[in-house]
Amino acid sequence: MTPAAIDRSPLNEDEIEQLENFLFSPAVSEESLDYLGVHGLLTALAAAPVDVPQEEWLEVIFDGLPGYADEQQKQSIGGLLMREYLALCDELNSEEAPELPCDLELDDEDESLLSWAQGFMEGVFLRESDWFDQQEELVAEMLLPIMLASELFEEAELIEMRKDKKLCQQLVEEIPDLITDLYLLFRIPEDKKPGKPQKGRRKR
Repeated sequence: MTPAAIDRSPLNEDEIEQLENFLFSPAVSEESLDYLGVHGLLTALAAAPVDVPQEEWLEVIFDGLPGYADEQQKQSIGGLLMREYLALCDELNSEEAPELPCDLELDDEDESLLSWAQGFMEGVFLRESDWFDQQEELVAEMLLPIMLASELFEEAELIEMRKDKKLCQQLVEEIPDLITDLYLLFRIPEDKKPGKPQKGRRKR
């Protein structure tokens, strides 16, 4: 008997709303990620050089363990998140730039990109050493627009760059293509990779 195929389709609007309702419910920590943050984190995990177990990234999303109403709700929410992750993996595997669920605009009044970028960096932090194990300078350079958008970093160089709104806007518009480039970079055979840069990477 042939096993049923795993559903890898992106979430539709109703399913996203279902997930958002759960994320903002009393069953979940107030420090949990919102949907944009979830999408950012799962995008990072899909592009990452190593796999991260689902139970580990679920704990990051929910900032602990949610108070599920029952096993059915637990399976339903976990299934929605896994589908989103698998859909992103397929998108990157096809070498398509991922479509972000927010505008690529730095806007002080709209924190959508901020939430997405912070979620992405949370995904990087889960396996930070693996992201920067090789070609540290190149990976840091490719992550720079996301780091700027996340506002999580307080290095003087980045603070100064954030003052140049036009430059930052140009950089964040490159994010989708850079994610695809990172995904491919981590999957280039070792014998075809360029030499490892000597300069150290930026710290969190």
